[in-house]
Amino acid sequence: MTVAGLGFLMNNEMDDFTVKPGVPNAYGLLQSEANTIAPGKTPLSAMTPTVVTKDGKLVLVLGSPGGPTIINTVMNTILNFLEFKLNVQQAVDAPRFHHQWMPDKLVMEPGFSPDTLELLRARGHQVEIRNGIGDCHAIAVDSRTGEWLGAADPRLGGKAVGY
Repeated sequence: MTVAGLGFLMNNEMDDFTVKPGVPNAYGLLQSEANTIAPGKTPLSAMTPTVVTKDGKLVLVLGSPGGPTIINTVMNTILNFLEFKLNVQQAVDAPRFHHQWMPDKLVMEPGFSPDTLELLRARGHQVEIRNGIGDCHAIAVDSRTGEWLGAADPRLGGKAVGY
């Protein structure tokens, strides 16, 4: 919904307040009195549109929907790109993991090695395999050519296009 004459959009951020402190919300997040609906409060949100720079130059921009999985989705993609040196599409495509404290379980996408899963379980982690964590889309800037490289998440059928 757009505010007439003002040009900005309204959204559903009321969902980012807690209605019942101490009771898990639809995402399983356990929230407190600090996040109850009241005048002057700011909703708790995981929105993380991210811009990565190096030496003042643009390297990567990315973001994802997904409630509490947003932060881990963006972090997984950044690590894949910067630390593991995957190209931007590979970084977006790679399997992801998510943990949000409560419930105390590690959610992982298919694609992690069976050895890794077994080692995590041996350390006491409750592991749940789930298809599709987040929906990350990214643009990387090639450091050699300056070319912009788009990456769409295949999990929900996205496409990268440019002109």
